[in-house]
Amino acid sequence: MEKAEANNYNLTDLMKEEKDLPDGSYTLGFKSVTKRGYKIDEWTGAWVATALIYQIVSGIVLFFYYSQVDPYQSTQYIISDVPFGHIILTSHLYMAYAMIGLVYFHMMRQWFVGSYKGKWRWLQWILGVILFLLTIFTAILGYMLANTAIAMAAVHIGLLFMQRSVLGRILPGAFINWLEAILIGNGTTTATFSHLLALHVAVFSTLMLALFAVHFMLFERSGLASEKPKKGEMIPWFPTNLLYAMFSGIVMVGVILLISAAFPQQLTLAYGSLAYGTFPVPDWYITPVYKLMDVAGYGLSTGGVPLIIGMLVFILILPFIDRYHNKGVLERPWITAFGIFMLIGLAVMTVWGYSQPGLSQTRLMTMYLWWSITFISFITVYAMRFAKRDGEANESN
Repeated sequence: MEKAEANNYNLTDLMKEEKDLPDGSYTLGFKSVTKRGYKIDEWTGAWVATALIYQIVSGIVLFFYYSQVDPYQSTQYIISDVPFGHIILTSHLYMAYAMIGLVYFHMMRQWFVGSYKGKWRWLQWILGVILFLLTIFTAILGYMLANTAIAMAAVHIGLLFMQRSVLGRILPGAFINWLEAILIGNGTTTATFSHLLALHVAVFSTLMLALFAVHFMLFERSGLASEKPKKGEMIPWFPTNLLYAMFSGIVMVGVILLISAAFPQQLTLAYGSLAYGTFPVPDWYITPVYKLMDVAGYGLSTGGVPLIIGMLVFILILPFIDRYHNKGVLERPWITAFGIFMLIGLAVMTVWGYSQPGLSQTRLMTMYLWWSITFISFITVYAMRFAKRDGEANESN
């Protein structure tokens, strides 16, 4: 069983020049890998980088035509009158979906294979979790910019989140008012969307780009968690790794563009439009949190915020909580079980949010749901662990 490397908490070692680098590596950080490093699941980070670059480029194009004075009409103008505007806008949306999905996959893969163990991978993990949150927040701000009914519902929910949640009641009122002023300004359309645009483009996107650069540098410095580099066995980073990353990125962008052309984005009703009998449901990546906010016993004004914050803190400090010496999935049973619990919980809350938007459940139903997911997650992992050990014992006999 593969043993986990010891963590290196001395960040000054990051600045020291590496010695005995594998062939094809560079002191600035680009490492070569073996053939094993070309597995598809090893390159999810590169695809996230491709998505980020595409979002920046397409976002700059959209920025030239967007107007915060009349955001809905300027969005309609991009769709109807800007050359290739509809495809650019749709691909910007779908690439955001792809980026969020890839970040989920990338993070959960690292969780299950224990890639947060060793050298500075603990810091990579912490930055990765922060990047995940920035990705979600940036996407939410982006979908607010069209001034649709659901976008403004999201703005109002964000304000309620800050005002009426447990977190909002603990923090000083002056601080909450300051956060509101940052989000919506003085409340006019122009001020609100100027602030949202600034947060989306200048603040969160810039932070994402800066943190991603550090995250990438740490990855290249630590190397792949799944292999030990040796001279003579490595494939040079240039041109092989570079061409592999570029080719896979071009394929990814091409797929998104084809899907965008086949299924163009449909702009929903503008804010203030009459829409009887409808209930706004957010995009899929927000739905799990959205449903947690209206589940009885964990609602917006009671436990929803501490519950989510508690889970995020747990994920953030996972490298320090996981004290197992091995990196195998079944060798870290309760860590693996909690990861499965999170995946099942996300899926259930997403489906629940879409099927019953705004409908709260009884406390008994809520507790039954979460205890059922807990039972399934932990019993399954420990049963598989027992079966594996029993099989190994029989083989040794």
